Formats: sequence, C-alpha cells, structure tokens
Amino acid sequence: MNMTAIMADGKKALNGSTGKMLFNVLYFSFGMISANGYVFGEYSPFGISVAAAVPFPNVIFSVAGSVAGYIVFGNRNFRYIAAIFAVLAIRWTFKDIKKISRSFIYSALVCAVPTFATGIAVASVSGFTFEKVFSYTLEAVLAGTGAYFIARTFVIIHGTKTLGMLLPQETVCLIMTGCIGILALSSFQIFSLSIGRMIAVICILTAAHYGGTAGGCISGIAMGIVLGIASEEYYFLGAAYAFGGLMAGLFAPSGHIVAAVIFLLSSGLASLQAQGLATVIQVMYEMAISGAIFAVLPKNAFNFIAAMFSLNKTDKNCEGLRRSIIMRLDFASKALSNVSEDVERVSEKLSKIVTPTLESVYKKSVESTCARCGMKVFCWEHKNGVSLDDFESVGDVLRKNGEINPEDFCEEFRRVCCRTSEMTSAVNRYYKNFLSSEAAAKRVDEIRTVVAGQFCGLGEILGEMADEYENYEVFDNALAENIIVKLKELGMMPIDASCRIDYMGRMTVEAEVFDGDRDKIKKNSVVTEISKLCGRKFDTPNITAAFGRCRIVLSEKAQLDIEIAASQHVSKSGQLCGDNFSYFNDGMGRMITVLSDGMGTGGRAAVDGGMAVSIMSKLLKAGLGFDCSLKVVNAALMVKSEDESLATLDVVSVDLYNGETDFFKAGAAVSFIKKSDKMYKVETPSLPVGILPDVEFTCTEDNLHSGDIIVMLSDGALATGDEWIEHIISSWENKSMKELADLINDEATSRRNDGHDDDITVIAMKIA
Repeated sequence: MNMTAIMADGKKALNGSTGKMLFNVLYFSFGMISANGYVFGEYSPFGISVAAAVPFPNVIFSVAGSVAGYIVFGNRNFRYIAAIFAVLAIRWTFKDIKKISRSFIYSALVCAVPTFATGIAVASVSGFTFEKVFSYTLEAVLAGTGAYFIARTFVIIHGTKTLGMLLPQETVCLIMTGCIGILALSSFQIFSLSIGRMIAVICILTAAHYGGTAGGCISGIAMGIVLGIASEEYYFLGAAYAFGGLMAGLFAPSGHIVAAVIFLLSSGLASLQAQGLATVIQVMYEMAISGAIFAVLPKNAFNFIAAMFSLNKTDKNCEGLRRSIIMRLDFASKALSNVSEDVERVSEKLSKIVTPTLESVYKKSVESTCARCGMKVFCWEHKNGVSLDDFESVGDVLRKNGEINPEDFCEEFRRVCCRTSEMTSAVNRYYKNFLSSEAAAKRVDEIRTVVAGQFCGLGEILGEMADEYENYEVFDNALAENIIVKLKELGMMPIDASCRIDYMGRMTVEAEVFDGDRDKIKKNSVVTEISKLCGRKFDTPNITAAFGRCRIVLSEKAQLDIEIAASQHVSKSGQLCGDNFSYFNDGMGRMITVLSDGMGTGGRAAVDGGMAVSIMSKLLKAGLGFDCSLKVVNAALMVKSEDESLATLDVVSVDLYNGETDFFKAGAAVSFIKKSDKMYKVETPSLPVGILPDVEFTCTEDNLHSGDIIVMLSDGALATGDEWIEHIISSWENKSMKELADLINDEATSRRNDGHDDDITVIAMKIA
C-alpha cells in the first residue's frame, strides 16, 4: 500500500473514539502556538482564528490553548482574550443552526468581527487616528482569512480525502495553515537562527523536489508572504522565497543538492533588495543549514507530497458526458411530474362527462319501457301526466334496498302509468348496471391515481439520481478498468464497473456481474483486493440481485460502527408475526434499519408488514431515496388486492462517517434516543402506507456519537405507556444491545394485562 493510503488509514484511525483526546491536544497546542504568530511586529490575531475555526465540540480546548498562549508568550494584550471569549459566545449561540455554523465564511466573520470590535474599543480609549483604524481593520481581515484557511484544513483532516484528491483551493488552505504555524515558530531561535524560517525553507525545498515548479511556486509564495509580514525587516522574504522556490522546482530533476544550491543562490539574489545586511546574512545562514538538512533526507521519504501538486487530468469528454446525463435526468424528472399532473387534469374533465348518475338510470328505464307504449304521448306531454320528477320518490328506497317495488312509486304515478311493473323491473335492472359501473369507475379512479403517482414517483427517482451524480466530482475510469480485471481474477464475469469520488472525498466502487457468479463472490476477498487496488480501506460490500444481474457496491470504511440487535414476541404464540424488520449497510456508508407493523395480527398482517419491509429494503439498497421508495411501497399495498391493506413504516438511517441520523416515520410508534446520558423521544404524527394515494414520511434529524443508543419499537410494546421503557434505556450501562432488546420485549409482554395480546418488536442500536 502506498504512503497516501497509509496516511488515509491513519487519519481515519485518529477520527475514531481513540483519537479524540489526541485531537483535543492538537487543538490546544495549535491554539497556544498560533497566539505567538506576530504580523507587522505587534499584532498576533491568529490565536483568535484557531478559536473560531476548530469544530465546535472541541472549541473549549482551542480557546484554552489560545488564551494560555497569549499569557505564556508574553502578549498580555487582554483585548485578544476578550475577542476569544466573544468568539466562543457567538459560536455557542449559533451552534444549532447547521447551515450557518458549517460555513467557512461564518468562521471568518466570527473571527474578524470581534477582532475589529475590540481593536476599535482600544482605539476609542487611546484616541482615533486613521492609521489605527486602518491597522485594526487589516488585522481583522488577516484574522478572518486565517480562520477560513484553518477551518477548511480541519475539515480536510477529519475527512477521507487523500492528498492526491485535494482540489487546488484545498491544497492552498493546507499550506496557508502550515504557514501560520511556522510563523508562530519563527520567533523561537537556536543560536540566533529562527526555527520557523528554517522549517519553512525545508518545506519549500521538499515541495519543489516532489511537486516540481508548481510545488516550489505555491509553497515559496505562501511561506514568503506569511513570514515576510512578520516584521518590516523581513519583507524581502516574500520575493526571496518565491523566486527560490520557482528555481528549485525548475532544477528539482537534477537532485537534492543541486536544488538546494540553486534555491540558496536564487533567494540570495532576491535578498539584495533588503537594507539590513546583518538580517540578510542571518537569513542566508538559515537557508544554508536548511539546505544541508534537506540534502541528507532520504530520497523517497516524502513521495506522497507529489500527489498534492499533481495536475488533475480530468477527461473533459467524461465531464461533459456527466453534465449531459445530469441535465437529461433532471429534465426527464420534471417532464414525468408534468405527465402526472396532465393525467389528473384530463381525468377530472372526463369524469364529469362519462360518470353514471341515477338520472341516467331513470332515463334509460323510460326509454326501454315507454318506447312501444301507446300512452307515451299522453303520459309525458299532458300537463297532468308523469315526468322524471316522479322518479325522485323512489331514489331513497333504491339506494337503501338496492331495488324497488311498484308500491314505492307515488299513487299519482301508479294511477297514470299502465306499465308500472315493467318500469319497476327496468329501474332495478339499470340500477344494478349503475352500481357495477360505479364500482368499476371507483376502481379505475384508484388505479389511475396510483399510476399517476407512479409517474410522479418515477420523476422523483430520476431527480434523485441527478442529485446523486451531481455530488460525485471525480469518475476514475482507469481505476474502474483495473477493478474489472481484478474481478475477473477473482473468478467472476463483470459486466461493468464504476469508481467515483463524491464532494466529501469518499470513494464508492460499484460493479455488476452476472447473477450466476453470486456464489463465487467471497466478500472478504473482494474487500481485501479492491482495498489494495484503490489504496483505501473499504467496508463489507452490499450485494443485490435483479434481472439476472448482481450489483456489488463498496464504500470506504467508515469511522463509526453500530451494534444492533432485535427481539420479537408473536401474538398468542403464533407462527407468523405481523411485525417485520430488516437492517443493512446500503453500500454508501449508511446503516439503515426498517421496521413495519402490519394491520392486526397473524398471516394477513405478516404479509402486509413483510411486503412493506421487503420492497423498502430492496429499493434503498438499489440506491433510491426514502421518499421515492415510500411512494412505491404505498402503491404496491394499494393495488395488491381489493381488500384494505395498510402497514406502518419506521426507518432509521445512520451515516457512519459523521453520525448524522435521520428518522423517517409513516404511522410508526415512538422511538427513543439516549444521547450523552440524556433521553429524547422521536414521535411525529403521520399516516401509515396503503390507505391514501398521497403519503409522506415525517422526518427528524439528529447527530449521534459513539456510545449513543437508539431504540425502535412496534406499537405492541407501548400498550402500557412508555415511561418504563425510557427508564430502562436511560439506566442501561455497558451491556449488550441484545440484552436491552430482550429486557424491553419481556417487560412489555408481562405488563400487558388487558386480556389482549399483540405482536411486539424491539430493535436496539448502539453507536460504536
């Protein structure tokens, strides 16, 4: 495995629970060191930048480190400490608004505003001058810019991207954050030589050697600008490091020693502009010693750095094809949604024209009975004859009994009409036809509604596919070809393969093989070989089969894991349980649990619940969204039989990369969350599936961490209330989830004292 992959695995390990303390130490140390980073000889705002940029759960450590740095390193300017506490207060206030708190611009503003405000407060005491206001404004801008770079760097550290996957903007942010740390170290000296500037030179030479002219230019400009603004006497470093990095990168193929000598000569030439000869000589000594250290470094010690500066040779044709597919899918999605609306609109108009009515029953009865009667003219045209109004008297009887007798007509009608018995038979005959037509129209209307809903659902599916492809930034075709070769070596016959990377830097591998190869798929071998090939560590693959093909999906191994267990009680000790459940990894780094409670108990409920869970699970494994899958399940239950079918759906999706958890409920019972020793209920009003054509999930979001517990229940467990369940979960410590599920199930069964028995299902999950 290459160095980049090793670093990625190390980064994932640090992101786990065992690395939390190491990160807290990192945040404290970086905050403390950054407080010593001076610009223009008197300002040191970067301790505030660290406090504004670190992830909020760790902000206390960065605040403590920054405050300690401002005190320990002799900068007792308490306005910086005041600004840090202002930053802490602002972040605490807006911590629950994710759209704001996750923005990098937000970090920059949270840092810049208090820095500027405290500076202006100091100026108001000592006296306003244009120079002071400008200086404090520039300081606030530098602080905010530093917070932006640092915030993006911490996202990279916590993410799954390797160095070779970084965008140019992310590479610059990583380098600028390193420059801030080096700036803080520049005041530390050994025999009058700056440790920070010596590290900077080694970094420039290393970047130039492994990244060529691109690496030398980027690192030289960044290091030169940051260290140059430290003090007026070091302004020349901006030109010296930039020119030296460019030339070192240009001569990098000639070897370590040549690159170091060229850097020394080039940067020395650029330093001639400096006025202080003693300062230039000191800097030249630092460059010479740093060059010597670089020259003795192992030749391939930092090969992975080359990936940071490699140009991304994206196939423009592939990118254009991706954009074209996204647009076509999006347009098709909207078109199908419009088809659904057109079907509904036309159906409404036609129903007004062709829908049978009782009046049509009477008219047909009159036409068939009176057509050959000689008294027709007298009956219908004489003022004392009969009319359709006389039939209204039998309408109520007809609806109530389904048929009428001659006596149900009014006396005047019977006196005038000589064929009352024939009219009665005709009305009864045509009314039966009317009922059949009405039932058929109702069924057609139900089917039409379902079909129209399917058009809309299909449109949503295509829309979600477009959104999914929009999130993937890179498609590695070369690696996909290698994966096909590897699958052949493992004894399978691959149809196609795809290797893609999303905007978070996560790689997903998807392959299709013939269904006959399913028995040849050894999950452990597939994971091991694909992980070696891609230089990443993948999780257990998700395998689904359909239409003679087998789909294999692998996602990068996540930072979190889940311990999950279930316990069931079948009503009256029967053979079939009306509750059904399933849990699986969808291949995209999410653990999904589906629980359904069919109406009633026994076989009928088992069919409804099992059907709901089976269809929902298959669609989610296939990559469909939750709302689209719900519509398909609802349509399937509505059309599977003439009898009413309904079932609840309770779905929990846990993102194993970051702990983001979504709760989807359609008529489902309450769920419980134990989070940081506090209890929460997930209870939202909603309708089950199979009743109405339009059904929607109610959704709740939360962010869970290692040690948090989720408990899902069917309504059979809640017959005697839920306070006792909450008490059991809240007091549960360091025992398995199987024991927890069994305890709640047994307790719910024993508490039932109303003489009624119901199916009970308990699913317990713990984030690990």
